[in-house]
Amino acid sequence: MNLNQKDLQIIFKKLFFKKKLKINKICINSKEAKKKSIFFAIKGKNTDGHFYAKEALQQGAEFAVVKNSYQVSRANKKNFLKVSSPLKFLEKTAQYQRNNSKGVFIGVTGSFGKTTLKFMLSFFLKKFGKTYSSPKSFNNHFGLPLSLSNTPANSKYNIFELGMSDKGEIEQLSKILNPDIGVITNIGPAHLKNLKTLKKVCLAKSEIMNHIKKDGVVFLNKEDDYFGDLKKRAKIKKLQIVTFAKSKIADVQLLKTVKKNRKNYLIVKVFKNQFRIETKTFNDNFVVNFLITLSVFSYLGLDLKKIIKNAKNFPTPSGRGDLVVKTIDGKKVKIINESYNANPISMKNAIENFSSLAQSGKKKVAIIGDMLELGLKSKHYHEQIAELLINSRIDHVHLIGKEVAYIYQKLKKFKKCNIYNNINHFGEVFSKIANDKSIFLIKGSNGIGLSKLLNDKL
Repeated sequence: MNLNQKDLQIIFKKLFFKKKLKINKICINSKEAKKKSIFFAIKGKNTDGHFYAKEALQQGAEFAVVKNSYQVSRANKKNFLKVSSPLKFLEKTAQYQRNNSKGVFIGVTGSFGKTTLKFMLSFFLKKFGKTYSSPKSFNNHFGLPLSLSNTPANSKYNIFELGMSDKGEIEQLSKILNPDIGVITNIGPAHLKNLKTLKKVCLAKSEIMNHIKKDGVVFLNKEDDYFGDLKKRAKIKKLQIVTFAKSKIADVQLLKTVKKNRKNYLIVKVFKNQFRIETKTFNDNFVVNFLITLSVFSYLGLDLKKIIKNAKNFPTPSGRGDLVVKTIDGKKVKIINESYNANPISMKNAIENFSSLAQSGKKKVAIIGDMLELGLKSKHYHEQIAELLINSRIDHVHLIGKEVAYIYQKLKKFKKCNIYNNINHFGEVFSKIANDKSIFLIKGSNGIGLSKLLNDKL
């Protein structure tokens, strides 16, 4: 990004900015403040940025954007921009950046897989031009405008994920982003605590279509139970539709998987062309996201051979199925890290992938945490996971949390399993059972803290 005096005058409707002023960073974390940056004091769930506004200025920020009621001494008045709502002005900054950027903007939403798809699109698009994507999982009401505000002026491709916990949130985020391309990865049982039904989840995710640019395109999963609803919505909005699928006829579809000479190949149809693509894995999450990536690249008219050539080099993002080797008491312990988050579909995929993994005699041990935000459907979905585990080729299951009690009650008769109240309760146990003769899967919602098993925070 690169904002000057005139840009800031338009955004803030103030005239006192220095003529030679240049801004190249927007931040909401005072520790990231530096020269040529502006700090926005945003109030979050756990803290209020106003407590750190002075620290941001000490770090070198040119200005701190604060609410009107913030008390400032006359001596420091020129360093503070008082506004009705710092968050609203962060959104204004984001929209200003968006409106003055010439690149292609891609918005990704769905019940799961958003962050991995964002990483994948970014990984391959970098081979075709300067690419920018929102860092980490910055996909909420302040994460998206913060990321968008920092969009480089000369980036050719820009990818952002849009998250939500309730209706209306995707509406607001997509209005700020105004994407050229929209992707809905899937509709699944997430956020049911607020939205209650999958139909309402579908309606909430479809809000992205309200703000895709005129004559834009939306990419839809043809295998999704709500594909028909999404397709109907896209037609009402007069959007072009591109479909992808693993087992149904679609614009971009997986025809079959082939294992030959210890190598994995996907046979894929992309509109009228067929390709054989070497990959590291047949992991369901990878395959679906790769189909979407092929769909987007084909739509953009990019050379698919560059993607196909590099498919096997895509690095699995941390916490989304990557293999971690951790040394515990001198033993190299192999852990499949699915700790980032969990909902019934991603949990199902993780268990099935782990169950089918060939490990030449190693025992398979699954460490499963609660799936949160399922509301009144929690028992139903946890019991479904129990059925999966009963029929899996997994030797031992450790369950962590409260909701997993539903799994334990069904599973204990059929498989060796233990249950623990929380991650701290399980921590000491893990250090004792960790060994190099087993392979471990860790999977659960963020709030359970399974990632602590990997970073020595227990």
